[in-house]
Amino acid sequence: MLKLFSTIFIAGILTAGFTAMTFSQDPGHEHSDSPLEEIMEQMKDHMRAVRKSIPEVEQHPKCINDIQAMQQLAIDALPYCPDYPGEPGVEKNKYEINFKRRLLTVADTLLQLELALHEGDIEAANAHYKNLRNAKESSHEIYDPEDDD
Repeated sequence: MLKLFSTIFIAGILTAGFTAMTFSQDPGHEHSDSPLEEIMEQMKDHMRAVRKSIPEVEQHPKCINDIQAMQQLAIDALPYCPDYPGEPGVEKNKYEINFKRRLLTVADTLLQLELALHEGDIEAANAHYKNLRNAKESSHEIYDPEDDD
C-alpha cells in the first residue's frame, strides 16, 4: 500500500512539474516582436552570413541566396516605419518617406553586392558590404536611437 501511495504521489509531482513547464514555455504568453523587429532580426542574421562568405569564392552561391533574402526583407519592411516621435504633418511625412528611401537604397546596394559576387569582384563586394553596414548604423541613429547594436 505504501508503494502504491508513493507511486501515485511521485506521479502527481511529475504531472504538476510538467504542467508548470508547459505554462512557462507557452509562446502565447511571450513578448512578440513587431513585424519590423522580426524583419531586422532576420536581416542581421543574413548580414553576418554574408560578411563571413564574401572572401570565400566557394561560398558565393549561398552568399547570393542570403543577399537575395535580404533584398526581399528590405522590400517587406517598407510598410513598417517606426512611429514618428513628433506631431503629424510634413515632418512626419518626410520621416516616413526617408525611411522608405533608405530601405530602397539598401535593396539597391544589395543588388550591387550580388552583381559584384557574380562578377567575382571581392573588393567591390566588400565595399558594398561596408556601405550596407554604414547605412544600418546611420538608419539606427534616426529610426532606433536606443538600439545598442
